[in-house]
Amino acid sequence: MNASARSRRPSRLLVLAACAALAAAPAPSRAESFGAVCEGALYAGAASPLVLVGAIAGVGAVVVGGYTAFDVGESFYVGFRETSRALQDVPPKPFVAPGEFGRNNAMLGAEMEADEGGDGIPQIADLAIDPRLQIGDGDTDVIGLRLALFSAENRNVSGLDVCLLAGHTIGDETGVQIGLFDLVGGDTLGLQLGGLSCVSRGSLRGIQVAGLFGTAAGDEPSYGLQLAAIAARAREFRGIQLGYVAVADDLRGLQLGGYAEADRVLGGQVALAARADAVDGFQAGLVNVCLDLDASPRAGEMRGAQIGLVNVCDSGAGLQLGLWNQARTFAGVQIGLCNVISEGPVPFLPIVNASF
Repeated sequence: MNASARSRRPSRLLVLAACAALAAAPAPSRAESFGAVCEGALYAGAASPLVLVGAIAGVGAVVVGGYTAFDVGESFYVGFRETSRALQDVPPKPFVAPGEFGRNNAMLGAEMEADEGGDGIPQIADLAIDPRLQIGDGDTDVIGLRLALFSAENRNVSGLDVCLLAGHTIGDETGVQIGLFDLVGGDTLGLQLGGLSCVSRGSLRGIQVAGLFGTAAGDEPSYGLQLAAIAARAREFRGIQLGYVAVADDLRGLQLGGYAEADRVLGGQVALAARADAVDGFQAGLVNVCLDLDASPRAGEMRGAQIGLVNVCDSGAGLQLGLWNQARTFAGVQIGLCNVISEGPVPFLPIVNASF
């Protein structure tokens, strides 16, 4: 007897033993056993398509990996390209060179008076203890230097502005503003440093650094860097926004913080929790959400990548990588413990799910 025959003997003995046990069992037991075998066969047949789909999804993940990487990379590129373009295309602000002060003061003062009802010729410098003890007044423009022991108020300020407590510029601020509380009623061009808060009610073009709260509330886009320890807030922002809470209506660039929120993102969000209505780029955080919260035209649409523990979007294209990945419709690959595409070919699959 050869080795193959000997190896088949235990198998034959097991089969014979099973048949003998089935024959010796009472009729109801035989029926139940046969039913269990048939039921197992049915379950195996039902499971085989899922196994096949899983295998196809695995192959698809490899095939589509290049596409997904390209799509995400393209989104990164578009976001940072738009940010660079925005920073390069900032409309220039009027600037008066120091050597031109005397020659241009009369003309500049007349223009300011005609346009905004001011007192005429701007001051080279303004010194103040507070607005009640100040060389100029709220209708005076300063081109050069403003110093205040506590606070000061002027219409427009260009140059160096240092107010130990609070500096209030009714109109535009151009240059460097330093104080505990910085408030600009118009646009800010340059550097704004606030020990506690910085507020630009117009747009920001430059850098805003606040100890607690930073705001750029203008209707026109703001460009540059906004940094605040607690909250950074802007309407339309082009550049880098960093804060424990970073919020923008329209972001082109990068948001960094504990919580990042934007209506529309062209670029990226990196935070513990990131939320957006529409994303072209990426979200990277513990929880990433792109859902229809305000019924905007593209609300809930994510094109690029979501990377985190929990990733949720209404409709997406690209990659979701995390423990829980969920979308209503998705064109791309989900990799995680639980992958849900509620309107996809396979609504749920562990490990890998894909839809194209």
